[in-house]
Amino acid sequence: MLGRYKLLSLVLALAMLLSCFSVPALAEDAEATEAPAAEETAVQVPEAPEAPAPEATEEPEVPAAEETQAAEAPAAEEEPAGEEADAEEPEDAEEPEETEEPEASLIPEDYKQVAENSRFNLYLKEDTLAIIVESKRNGAVLYSTVQDPDNHKDNATWKGFYQSGIVMEYIQEVQARNVQADFINNASEITYKYADNGFTAHVNFTDLEIEFDVTVAMTESGLDVTLPQDSIVENNSEMYAVAAFYLYPFLGYSYLGQDEGYLIIPDGQGAIIDLKDNEGRYSSPFDKQVYGTNIGLDDVVYSDMSVPAEDVIMPVFGMVHTDKQIGFLGVIEEGDFSAHIQAYPNGVRMAFDWVCAKYNYRQVYSQPMGRSAGTMAARLPRARKFDIVQHFLLEDGDTASYAGLAVAYRNYLIGKGAFASAENRQFDVQIDFVGLERENYILGKTDVVMTSFEQASDIITELTSKGVEHMSLVYRGWQQNGLTGGVPTNSFSPAKSLGGKNGLKQLRERAAMMGSVLALEADVLSLNVDTHPTLLYSALKRVTSETWSRPTFGMVYDTLYYLTPSAAVDQGNAIIKGLTDGGIKAISLTGITQLLSDYYYHNEFHDAGEMAAAFASIADAANSSLSTTLTSPNAYLWRYADAVSDMPIGGSDYTYTDAEIPFLAIAMSGQIPYYAEYTNFQANTHEFLMHLIEQGARPAFLLTWEDPIELQNTNSSGIYSSRYELYGDMIAEWYVTLSDLHQTVGHQGVIVDHQREGDMVCVTWDNGTKVYLNFGDYAGEMDGVALESMSYKVVSGNGR
Repeated sequence: MLGRYKLLSLVLALAMLLSCFSVPALAEDAEATEAPAAEETAVQVPEAPEAPAPEATEEPEVPAAEETQAAEAPAAEEEPAGEEADAEEPEDAEEPEETEEPEASLIPEDYKQVAENSRFNLYLKEDTLAIIVESKRNGAVLYSTVQDPDNHKDNATWKGFYQSGIVMEYIQEVQARNVQADFINNASEITYKYADNGFTAHVNFTDLEIEFDVTVAMTESGLDVTLPQDSIVENNSEMYAVAAFYLYPFLGYSYLGQDEGYLIIPDGQGAIIDLKDNEGRYSSPFDKQVYGTNIGLDDVVYSDMSVPAEDVIMPVFGMVHTDKQIGFLGVIEEGDFSAHIQAYPNGVRMAFDWVCAKYNYRQVYSQPMGRSAGTMAARLPRARKFDIVQHFLLEDGDTASYAGLAVAYRNYLIGKGAFASAENRQFDVQIDFVGLERENYILGKTDVVMTSFEQASDIITELTSKGVEHMSLVYRGWQQNGLTGGVPTNSFSPAKSLGGKNGLKQLRERAAMMGSVLALEADVLSLNVDTHPTLLYSALKRVTSETWSRPTFGMVYDTLYYLTPSAAVDQGNAIIKGLTDGGIKAISLTGITQLLSDYYYHNEFHDAGEMAAAFASIADAANSSLSTTLTSPNAYLWRYADAVSDMPIGGSDYTYTDAEIPFLAIAMSGQIPYYAEYTNFQANTHEFLMHLIEQGARPAFLLTWEDPIELQNTNSSGIYSSRYELYGDMIAEWYVTLSDLHQTVGHQGVIVDHQREGDMVCVTWDNGTKVYLNFGDYAGEMDGVALESMSYKVVSGNGR
């Protein structure tokens, strides 16, 4: 009997010895059971060096992800088997883990790879049109739908929203609100056509009898998602009509502070919302119409007591996962005229963070039925005319940051020719003069001269003597009836009380002698019917057919109107010709640069896209004949500008934003001269100067020769600090400070990085120059550079 036990022990020992050499064969069956395979690989020391190489070749889509997971998860599993681990060599024991594919779980089995570029892979889930973007560099992924919906207690509508790649809203007959259609709660059929760079999906919501196509194509910079309007078929439009679309609204979503990073919203210069657990503090999302309020459809409450929020002038939104080093910027390439940017911090509606664009084809509005008959619900008589083209710029690694995405946006704009008219302009400071306003008099109105042409000439002469070598000059209120009474600006008629045509000619010549160009401001959109009564028939009408008007809260003219786009084009052509014939070389356009809306004209509905086309034609005509500055221009007009003015330095300071970022400045740097909003209306001028240095922006001042108290009984009573004698020395000092910076970074220098550590900021320019700034109340240090409170230091590219 003892011999049997000895023999049995010998057999068992031999079996254990053989098992050490049979692990490679068992590894072939790893797909059958993942956990045992991991254990077997973990003890397979002899074969580890050979295993990773073929896997990296066969599965290039997730190499980095496999390595990351192998370094983390299996390490915890080795601890219980302490004695066995000690028997092996520790370094070799970790290497076999790299042969396993635990990170493959990041790509669920019901997704398939459909495209790739040099940096990213694209996966598709066919039944919901969901996609996953995966970085080849580090294995990080961006999901477009929630992967564990059963773990969340949201209602069916929200679950349908965040489990569908594309979400549609429709109007059922004429209801007060849109109804959602998605791939979870609605009957649908999706058929696919695949291409090398992506796919086209034909979607049929069979219960609604609505069909459309969506194309997803991978480019070297990211993804293009396109929904052509002519692919939309409404087989029962009286009952079900398309209202809006979301294209991958949940791409990159985060849940309740589980990830590190932020949302990017286009508020002013740009702002970020951290992906932290907000503990339910916020009740409303960021939801803004691109390019400002649609006054033709939406009701606006005007007030002279509140400061309005910043309009969205760039059609972008984004998200960055800083812990995973992956992020995207959504760019609305087409459909921007009818889009909203929406950003939901967690706690608003749900526990997720997400940001997206909503494209509105139709809306329901209140149609007045008469003074005593009330209103009735009505929907737009037709869909707005536009295709949806949404581009996702993708970044990973070190460029997965708001600065990296701003640089990507700049490169995108350059590729699209958005800065085709930009000129190489020396650093200068913008000086805007207020010439003439009007006030009520005994039997009418009288001129209030704030800066005559001769006085403006004296100002630029004195500034030149103070060392201000280059100035961009804009004259406001130069025309008959002045700044408010002289709109629309449709003829070359310099006010006689300012010096008339001869006085303007002398000013223009003096400016040219000093190396500056004088631009005259023109507003061809605003309408003062007191001074232009014959144009009342051309006043803009809302979709309800009501004539639009707004209160001025002024002392002389209480109401202003807007012209129809076609009338604005006529006024624009007239003033462009008048200035050209009058020897003027430059124009500063305002009004058309800041408004877009739907409207009613010739008994028909017209959408904002038609208005945009008209305004673009005015800017194009101006830019073809004159040096053109655009005031606070919306992004679609940038291509027609030699310079842009009145650009925001900050944002609206919403409660849910965690930091303001110079996203717009980074995107524009080196491409087009941009001037900030007026310095002399800033509460903290030193902090404002710091932001100009941070953003590479140029300063602008609004000046008058006379004390602005003279304006108290005019429509420009809001100009409270503009007298030149108060700002002459300041302009000269700022000019020296900022021109030195621009010489260091180069007139065509571009910002390539922007980093923030608390109150400390480092801005990096393309020639290697770094600008460090401390916006805090206490001294600080960054990269070994020590700074006192509210100070900065320039470290040039050569280290000095």
